[in-house]
Amino acid sequence: MPSLLQNKYVRFAGIGILLLIGLVIFWGIVNLFSSSTGLNDGSFDSYDYNAVSPTAPSYAGKMAVTEEMGLSDRDAMYYPPVPAPNGYTSELETYETTSYLVSGKTKQFNEFCNTIKNLKADTEIHFKSLNESTNNCNSIFYVVENKSENVLGTLAGYQGVEYTRNTSSVTKHKQQLQSQTSILQQQLASVERSLTTAETQLNNLTDFYLTSDDVATLSKRVNESLALIDQLTQRKISLTSQLNNLYQQSADLDERLGVVEFSVNVSRSNPIFLNKDSQKWERAWDELRDAYTDTLIGLSAFFGIFILWTLRLAIYGIVLLLLARGLWKLIKLLWNK
Repeated sequence: MPSLLQNKYVRFAGIGILLLIGLVIFWGIVNLFSSSTGLNDGSFDSYDYNAVSPTAPSYAGKMAVTEEMGLSDRDAMYYPPVPAPNGYTSELETYETTSYLVSGKTKQFNEFCNTIKNLKADTEIHFKSLNESTNNCNSIFYVVENKSENVLGTLAGYQGVEYTRNTSSVTKHKQQLQSQTSILQQQLASVERSLTTAETQLNNLTDFYLTSDDVATLSKRVNESLALIDQLTQRKISLTSQLNNLYQQSADLDERLGVVEFSVNVSRSNPIFLNKDSQKWERAWDELRDAYTDTLIGLSAFFGIFILWTLRLAIYGIVLLLLARGLWKLIKLLWNK
């Protein structure tokens, strides 16, 4: 055995094993340090964003219910759909809508805003919104088609103001509204005929009920007639609601065909900042207050954390020294044998 330990290769192998054990212990301490600070908990990566509201209905589900009930969002402004590339129909350009987007930055900002406000006084121009601030002026309004070019020329005449024109066909949409309206009208007429027949049958059953001895059978047939009348009545209400919605959409579309939409968003080329110096002082004092608070935290809480970590590392170091000393004694003992 002593002769084996005197072999230099055996001694080198033993030293390598001891170093490997020391590295494993050091790696375990590092992992303990990382887990205690919460750096590897994976709380952000494992978060399931879809689990926030698992019972919330999807947008497609809401649209399905809306279409089933024959309702629509009447609070929103009507915007004609953009036809798909394969959505060609005959006479596609028969009905079109036009809109202009006017935007830019101009040195004539005050004059431009005054022009917008003067347009509001024109009875042939209908404003949906008008917002004016120190550095911005935006509005949405509608102009009759034969006057739109004059309004566009006036707005685009200011330096720095440009416009974008968008023309979309709504012929297919108008044809769809007409087709759906025709189908629903036929269904409503059929339901009304069936409802009239059911009410007549119910009246006949009621008259026969007074002179018949088979009360149970007549009661059953009366209940069935009442259920049928209730079902037909609900169907009539649903169809009427859907037709009213289509009538309103058609009316909105017809009104939109005769006007041009203007969306204006213009700002001042050299913005004006009110109370600029006082705002700078306020920001400076806020930064000073934040720096003061951070300094107090650093001298108290963070310094305490630093001391505790230093104490913990000192304990780890003492344990490592004791282990190293024990291993060294073991090596010397084996070396001397």
